[in-house]
Amino acid sequence: MLAIRILIIEDHAATLDGLTFGLSREEDIEVVGSSENSDEGLALARQLKPDVIVLDLHLPGSLSPRSMVEAFTALKDSRLIIFSAENRLALVQAILAMGVSAYLLKTERVSTLATIIRRVMAGETAIMSQQLKSDCSKITKAEEEILSMLADGLKYQEIADARLTAASTVRKQCDMLQLKLQLESREQLITWAVRNGYGNLEQQSQTLK
Repeated sequence: MLAIRILIIEDHAATLDGLTFGLSREEDIEVVGSSENSDEGLALARQLKPDVIVLDLHLPGSLSPRSMVEAFTALKDSRLIIFSAENRLALVQAILAMGVSAYLLKTERVSTLATIIRRVMAGETAIMSQQLKSDCSKITKAEEEILSMLADGLKYQEIADARLTAASTVRKQCDMLQLKLQLESREQLITWAVRNGYGNLEQQSQTLK
């Protein structure tokens, strides 16, 4: 059986060394190259045509995170796994929607990454770290809309008007969100929404640039 060919693009030397060493110990995985720069990494990907690219989201080079993800997902010979410390849910979901096969947090073990590589090669998509998956499952679509409005600075009555409901209903929904997310106040809920990438799409897009 042919080994799965991996290209790792990561600018933190210790992380790069750890991933290279750990994945190279897997019998069915071969690390064929690595880079600490997005431009060099893209050139290597085009040259080597690896089966899977493991890519950090924030790298030195001329490409913004969004442009970088677009460039790598355009490589039809390779599947893309993002390996990043970025954990804002709205941004993670936006990146997965761009055609990324998996999004893993850097807190994951190398053995977990190896397992995900195999799943990706088997055809699975939209895989994410269990921590992110658990956080996503807590929040409904309606609650995501409310979080976005809170992050944009709207008050209960303004959210109610926009959603054609009562302010008391919005307040109850926010109270439920506080319970789900283990937050103690509306202010903490707003802070959580902002830090996790909710708000208008233009602001989120600017964060990725």
